[in-house]
Amino acid sequence: MTADALSDLVLALVCAWIAARCLGGARPRSGIGVAAVLIGLAAVLGVLRFSTWAPVNDAVRGAHQFASLVAAVGGFPLLAFSLHQPDSPLATRLAGAWWLVFVVAGTGVAAVVLGVKVWARVAPLLSCVWIGHAIFFKRAGAHRAKGAAGLACLLAAFAATLLMATPEQQLLGLFTRVQLLHYLMAVALWLLVQPPRSAAVPAAVPAR
Repeated sequence: MTADALSDLVLALVCAWIAARCLGGARPRSGIGVAAVLIGLAAVLGVLRFSTWAPVNDAVRGAHQFASLVAAVGGFPLLAFSLHQPDSPLATRLAGAWWLVFVVAGTGVAAVVLGVKVWARVAPLLSCVWIGHAIFFKRAGAHRAKGAAGLACLLAAFAATLLMATPEQQLLGLFTRVQLLHYLMAVALWLLVQPPRSAAVPAAVPAR
């Protein structure tokens, strides 16, 4: 397994954990779960694309590029919406989350196909702005600090893809931009989706 494939595997495992946690339970967070599925699918295809098996590399290249596009223009906006409006039916109900993905991702893919290729980068950055608003205006205490750290990692991940000139360039001789993108996104997603600690339920006062 190559270093790029390993970084995609780490991201895929984090996304699988998030999806399993958010799509089940008494209070499902379907929007976050579906966003994790979309990002995780791109990561799984990335593991195959960056593997050492050449026939698989060629076979999944197109699928990986398309899944990455859908994650960028659909997965991240859905994640941002679900963090900003956690009680919305579009964020809590599975059918609502998939409907929102269909509309938002479909529009984004159409824009890129029609020549507005920059939207694949603009959509995740706008999602970061929306996530930032949710963190700093709707969270408090340790939950806000954890979200801010996640947002910083997400911004750093996107910055790596923009500022590192070539795929072969390494930061401090350790990580390529692909590896930085995957590792930072994995950390960012894990921090961003941590639910707030539930308030303690006061003990019932015995009747006198």
